[in-house]
Amino acid sequence: MNALVNAGGIGSLIFSAGPVARAVFFVLVLFSLISWTIIFKKWRQLKGIEIRGDAFIGEVLRNGSLNGFTAKDKDDYENPFLKLLLIARQEAAIRAKENQTMNVETMMAIKSLMQAVGTEATTKLEKRLSFLATTANAAPFIGLFGTVWGIMDSFREIGAKGTTSLAVVAPGISEALIATAIGLATAIPAVLAYNYFTGRLKGITSKMENASIYILNLLTR
Repeated sequence: MNALVNAGGIGSLIFSAGPVARAVFFVLVLFSLISWTIIFKKWRQLKGIEIRGDAFIGEVLRNGSLNGFTAKDKDDYENPFLKLLLIARQEAAIRAKENQTMNVETMMAIKSLMQAVGTEATTKLEKRLSFLATTANAAPFIGLFGTVWGIMDSFREIGAKGTTSLAVVAPGISEALIATAIGLATAIPAVLAYNYFTGRLKGITSKMENASIYILNLLTR
């Protein structure tokens, strides 16, 4: 740590900053680390769901049947498209045992169940995205707080020492500028990732709606 401080640069300014400025830096860095963790995990999660969705819809369109999905496929509990299929088949089987034909009432019941499954899956996929939105909105203001505090420190030093020399003003201004930079560096990736993932989620939701239509049509044959 001493070597870093003696070397100058951002590390030196952070370690030599006051307790309030250090707290601002710590909060922003923590927000950034959590945001990047969410970004990487959410990217992998959505990519996996998209691959599963494309494979499911492709299989249905290619075979024109719901019989090509094996028991191994049904154990893929993270696949919302297969959940749609399972809940539809389950409800259709129950109706068949009750000697109910595939009438409008049965179709509406199955459709409602698939909508509930789709909503549940979407809610699960949206998990933790709210933190990215919070980071995008809060980080600039946290950085601004650090900026204001650094400028206040500069004015206090001017009043205490009775001089406006660069040596007196520079440390506080530097802290202020670093707080602003870290706040923006934290917020910008978060807002870009949030908008990107929101767009991908809309695409996945659309695919689930299409899959529900395909499943319902094939069950009525």
